[in-house]
Amino acid sequence: MISYISTQSLSSAMRQSILQMQSQLASAENELSTGNYADIGQTLGAQAGENISLQNQISYLQTLTNTNNIVSTRLSTTQNALASLQANAQSLLNSLIENNGVTSNANAIQATGVSDLQNLISTLNTSVNGDYIFGGTNTGQQPITDYYGTPAPNKSAVDNAFLAAFGMTQTSAGVSTISGASMQSFLDNQFAPLFQGTNWMADWSSASNQTLTNQISETETVSTSVSANNAAFQNLAQAYTMLADLGTQNLSSSAYQAVSSTAQGLLTSAISSLTNLQTNVGVVQSSISSATNQMSLQMNVLSTQVNNLESVNPYEVSTQISDLQTQIEISYSLTAQLQQLSLVKYL
Repeated sequence: MISYISTQSLSSAMRQSILQMQSQLASAENELSTGNYADIGQTLGAQAGENISLQNQISYLQTLTNTNNIVSTRLSTTQNALASLQANAQSLLNSLIENNGVTSNANAIQATGVSDLQNLISTLNTSVNGDYIFGGTNTGQQPITDYYGTPAPNKSAVDNAFLAAFGMTQTSAGVSTISGASMQSFLDNQFAPLFQGTNWMADWSSASNQTLTNQISETETVSTSVSANNAAFQNLAQAYTMLADLGTQNLSSSAYQAVSSTAQGLLTSAISSLTNLQTNVGVVQSSISSATNQMSLQMNVLSTQVNNLESVNPYEVSTQISDLQTQIEISYSLTAQLQQLSLVKYL
């Protein structure tokens, strides 16, 4: 039996070999530039599942870390807001204590009450990235109704209660005739309930009592917000409103004394509650920071494992590239020589 080998078949086989080596060369050059295998699944084989699992863990931890960063910003803003409210409350309390119920400074106290009430409303309506941080789980709606806005059901409730109790408005000159006992009874029985329970929810707040919770690590979930329905804010609103809008500057000495002493008690309670809230927020901030640091360490370990699986040996790849380039050059040379072969030259 006689076998025939043509120059055409040899040339065709050589060209096919060159194409394969060029593909291998492109793959090797890509591996050298990226530092990773060109086809990780094919290279790792059975270990590909382990690699995917590690990457999923990294992705999950990174998602938690990103969420923690967002929550940390919200809590930092919350902490600053609480500190500001506490400072304002303490300043007003100091003024009331210094004045000791003397009416000579009532105009200044009334003006401060207005300013502090406006600041309280503005602060509780603070938003971060479009979310109201004191709205509880109801982050999409401004939590506190503006007392000086239109409409203002909270102010209407105060006006109606005052009119029902004394038969006059707060701006009436007749408020100077209100006795201390009558004012104290009004503050305790008609005024205080306006800042509590269903009245607070109906006229002042659209926030939910339930606060936000976030998973901050693989195993830990914490409360990450403060609701505008907290008693501290209700006490502040009550104290500021009575000083700002009960005819403070025109009250009799005894009636003003009743307002001043009641406001002092509310401010003292609010300041204590604000301190507790700041402490609680600080604990959560610390927990988030610790969880984030721990996850960062975990991701570093996992990334190292992934890198060990996916990374190529640059020295081996460089050698492979050099060998392929040499083989391709030889193949081109042989192909050229085959193309020069012809029977005509030997006839």
